[in-house]
Amino acid sequence: MKRKIILLVAALATLLLTGCDKIRQIKVTGCSLVSFSPVGLRGGNAELAVAIENPAMQFTLEDIVGTVYRSGNVFGTFSADPITVRARTAAVYPLKCSAALSQEVSLGEVLKLTRSYDPAEFTVDVEALIRLKSGVGKRFKLKDLNVKEMLE
Repeated sequence: MKRKIILLVAALATLLLTGCDKIRQIKVTGCSLVSFSPVGLRGGNAELAVAIENPAMQFTLEDIVGTVYRSGNVFGTFSADPITVRARTAAVYPLKCSAALSQEVSLGEVLKLTRSYDPAEFTVDVEALIRLKSGVGKRFKLKDLNVKEMLE
């Protein structure tokens, strides 16, 4: 009986460790702007096409929110609709987002960016809930993501 339990625990541990390794291999391989529509003078809605390689199980990202910083100062905030990433696929997913400029950002600053935009000046903090198909979920946070590196 002890031997069966030890074998079962060893098999489960191997399965879990292999699954965790696959989770670490999930990659966002590309991102492009499909459409953008302004909402008032200080906001907008956008649709992105996000390319994701997922060698692991299906999951859904929910409650996606974030803050954009320019040279360390808050530039704006954003949120995105939930997105479900299918298991063991490399696919492009539509992601609908909305964004708003910080009150400290002037419209003049935004207009200057249209002439001299440098993605290296921008970083992003993102928070989301990742939920597995079984319903189990965990919240995660990513801080100081460099926009230039994400676009490469």
